[in-house]
Amino acid sequence: MQGELVRRNTLFFEQLHGHLQELASLQLSRCDAPARQQLRLLRRSLLYAKAVAVRLADDRWCESLPLPVQTTDYQHWRFGEVELLWQLDWLNDPLQPSLLLQSPRHRVASSLYFVQEKIDLAPGYQALLADRDTRRVLDFAAQRNTLDAAEWAVLHHPQQLQALDGRLYLASAGDAQGIQLLLIADATALQASLAGLRLGYVLLAGVLAVLGGALAGLLMRRELSLEKALQQALRRGELEVDYQPLVDLATRRCVGAEALVRWRRVDGQRVRPDLFIPQAEASGQICAITQRVIELVMQQMAELLRAHPTLYISVNLAAADIVQGRFVEVARQQLASQGVAARQLVWEVSERGLVDVEQACQLLGQLRQAGHRIAIDDFGTGCSSLSYLQRLPVDVLKIDKSFVDSLGMQAASSSVAPHIIDMARDLGLKVIAEGIESATQADTLQQLGAQVGQGFLFSRPLDASAFHAFVRCHG
Repeated sequence: MQGELVRRNTLFFEQLHGHLQELASLQLSRCDAPARQQLRLLRRSLLYAKAVAVRLADDRWCESLPLPVQTTDYQHWRFGEVELLWQLDWLNDPLQPSLLLQSPRHRVASSLYFVQEKIDLAPGYQALLADRDTRRVLDFAAQRNTLDAAEWAVLHHPQQLQALDGRLYLASAGDAQGIQLLLIADATALQASLAGLRLGYVLLAGVLAVLGGALAGLLMRRELSLEKALQQALRRGELEVDYQPLVDLATRRCVGAEALVRWRRVDGQRVRPDLFIPQAEASGQICAITQRVIELVMQQMAELLRAHPTLYISVNLAAADIVQGRFVEVARQQLASQGVAARQLVWEVSERGLVDVEQACQLLGQLRQAGHRIAIDDFGTGCSSLSYLQRLPVDVLKIDKSFVDSLGMQAASSSVAPHIIDMARDLGLKVIAEGIESATQADTLQQLGAQVGQGFLFSRPLDASAFHAFVRCHG
């Protein structure tokens, strides 16, 4: 597990460094509109890059998007002529340039949010990038910027796995610059979490620890009661589907809806999606949930879809759905039995869900050939780039709510939505804007070129009967 984390982070920073080299190939003499467009086009082809900039001969920066003028509040490491800067205040805001890699004349802005996603630690565990000589730390919990005495001692100890003062430490060997990845867990919490588990599970965690992957054993700890409850929910039919309308921004007519899975327990209480969806993804139950959503959508919406041939329902796919592909046959059978056209069932995939891009291209291509449309959800919050997008068989881009919220504001992300709409127009893709809450946002997005909107301005998520009524009023 530790080796995989090191590999992921090394690859991430190597890619950012490669982006600096690509910037060096640009020949910009001035910062006019064509120069900025050239930078924006290059940025689209760079994974993890939020913005890029080149320092001109007069020492002014020419930028694809506005970047901080002063970086005095950033922490930094210097590696020769290359400097790594980070701002922990923006750790949980993927829209802000919280991570910068720059040389004297070139700068790439990214986000610590991407690094957090790659580390993906369970709650209660820590990961640090540390310089053992200066004690400087990049703490992904944004709690401090220096090593404490125990951590410093661990990094200077020849053994990589150590237990000190009730905590487990696992340190990487370090790179050529002396930067090390340090993983930390509370040993007491580990003991408590294992106490009630069957012997085989304890032994498995023990074996992992002996092999040097103690924290891999820690990360296996899941809420087993929630997993069991999800299994029961699937058997008992406790999962439901709500429908959030999709509205044509020009005519304000309903053109479809996004299907949103909900879990209502037998006692009437609802379990929040942000609690059970991650658990379902971790346990592999998400594929069964996706299949159940497809079945419910067809049961509840088939008559409406047959009566309105241009209406459609979009269903979210997880990474495991793309890998396993089991939903494809379920959807085919449901569509055939209900007499609904494939174009009326749209598949939504997120950038983070496309783990294997080649495999995703193959499966999504087959779905499009069958008549389905493909939408990229939350576009711009993941590893978005033009080259990445051009490889995927895609019909629609959905702009994340965070970019809609920043429209008209003095923020680094305020120009992202217009940028995505321009990109979509160049590629012949439709645009859906999520999270619209005001008429001003809707009007602005329509003027920019977005075709469809979704958000509380039009409607909150509705149950099946309420959505039928919504279509009758706004169809």
